[in-house]
Amino acid sequence: MPAPPLTPMRPARPRALRTNPESLRVFICDDDLAFADELASALTASGFEARTLRDGRTPVELFELFAPDIVLLDLYMPPPDGFEMMNLIGQNIARRNISLVVMSGAEAGLLETATHFGSGRGLTPAAVLQKPVRLADILSVCMAHRRLPRVAT
Repeated sequence: MPAPPLTPMRPARPRALRTNPESLRVFICDDDLAFADELASALTASGFEARTLRDGRTPVELFELFAPDIVLLDLYMPPPDGFEMMNLIGQNIARRNISLVVMSGAEAGLLETATHFGSGRGLTPAAVLQKPVRLADILSVCMAHRRLPRVAT
């Protein structure tokens, strides 16, 4: 008896990376994975849902699948770097309320350039922090986002 024909497989659609729709989502876009993991743990303990580049996807994929409310963005990374990510975020900013926090070990002049670069793309960083950063400063910025009016995604 012949085997029945196989039904064609459709490619799986990528699933959103959100696990709790009520929590604010924080994407830690930093190639220093140990630093990012430490931040993610602290943010999770404070009631946020956090993702890092350790999740095994590109920064662009993580941004699109996770749909973060807050992006903690390092400038110095392998491509895409922080400036390329600001371009992507700028293209998506109209769809939802995203807080951008630029955090980098860059000198003050480059941080100012990054602020102007973001402004040219419709982004005004909620904060610009020079590394090393204090956890209290990051938590303060993330908590401030909770008080902003939510925009449906």
